[in-house]
Amino acid sequence: MSWISPASALLGVLLGAGATALADRRRWHREAVTRLLELRTQLYADYLIAMEETGRDLLRVLRTTTGEERATAAEEAFAAFNLGGARQRIHVLAPLDVVRAADDVFRALRRGRDYVVTADPQDSVELLAMKDEVGTLRDRFQVTVRRDVRGLLTGSASWSP
Repeated sequence: MSWISPASALLGVLLGAGATALADRRRWHREAVTRLLELRTQLYADYLIAMEETGRDLLRVLRTTTGEERATAAEEAFAAFNLGGARQRIHVLAPLDVVRAADDVFRALRRGRDYVVTADPQDSVELLAMKDEVGTLRDRFQVTVRRDVRGLLTGSASWSP
């Protein structure tokens, strides 16, 4: 009896199983990256929306709320769009450069909240400086987010946070 036929059959089975396992692993990885891309894209959009709405509401408080009520109104405006919650999700799902950029924007808006409490609504020089700082940090966040999303799409970035 020849051992070559059974050995060839066994080798064929092993190669087939290995190729199937490799294909399954690649498909799983591709699906995981796709899901992470979807999660991050939605999270980044949520954060950008919350950032814009928070800034808009802080300006509204500055322009329309009296001094006695302004501290409470500024705190409510800062919390209203769940910017902090979106930031915490970024800490879990995003790479470190995106986390840092999100933190910078959050801190700038928090300084904006503190500014609104004590500022003169007519103080345009300081207000313009504050708006410029937030805008610059928002732009940096967007660039960092685009780089992350592009990296996931092209496979050139790490797919895990």
